[in-house]
Amino acid sequence: MAANISEVLLELQADPPVLVKDKKGQVGNQKTKYADLVQVNEVVLSRLNKLGVIYSCTPTLDDEGKFVLAYELEHVESKTSKTGRYPLKLADNPMQMGSAITYARRYVLLAITGIAAEDEDDDGHGAAGHRTAQRQQRPQPAQNGQATAQRAQRPATTPPPLPGENDNGITQPQQGLLHKLLTDIGKGERDAGLGYISAVLRRDVTTTKDLTKADAKQVIDRLQDDLKKQEQPA
Repeated sequence: MAANISEVLLELQADPPVLVKDKKGQVGNQKTKYADLVQVNEVVLSRLNKLGVIYSCTPTLDDEGKFVLAYELEHVESKTSKTGRYPLKLADNPMQMGSAITYARRYVLLAITGIAAEDEDDDGHGAAGHRTAQRQQRPQPAQNGQATAQRAQRPATTPPPLPGENDNGITQPQQGLLHKLLTDIGKGERDAGLGYISAVLRRDVTTTKDLTKADAKQVIDRLQDDLKKQEQPA
């Protein structure tokens, strides 16, 4: 029987449950597939409960008045836990807000447990395949050497940002992973987390919203390296 939350996750990840992307969705013009919250709860939560762990999450305001999803994975017997906050965006439309919270609940649970759905990068491959097909069907250049309209409008080499994100800013998945890793390394408090990020980027950072995708990747890579060093035996 696992003695703490880390041992529970070790046992869970040694024999992870399988999730199937059986629901269809769309982001802009891009069609996607995903495992919905019902399946995630049925498959992942049931395994966690059998291992003596409960998962709870609550939409709330943090100390700065920002809207977040506060979450906790707690091992009941040992009272050890993993906690964090996932940033949410306020919306006037209740349906949009509900969808954002549902997405966050699903994403956080999979991120904190390390569970993935089949073809987890399916969306990325789908976008890449779509671009490949367009390149193959693109007409040859005109004899006068001018670029055709199709070439001028060729898609970018990266998938489009999710709704609410800009092209270069930190993404919502990066935000969630960043907060999780900061919590894991003991820098979950705001000042400690921002201090760590500032040290890695060698500039003063007052909010993670100002980070670029490249900034976030640099900090996440550093966090993962530091966590590996902590886990290595002395």
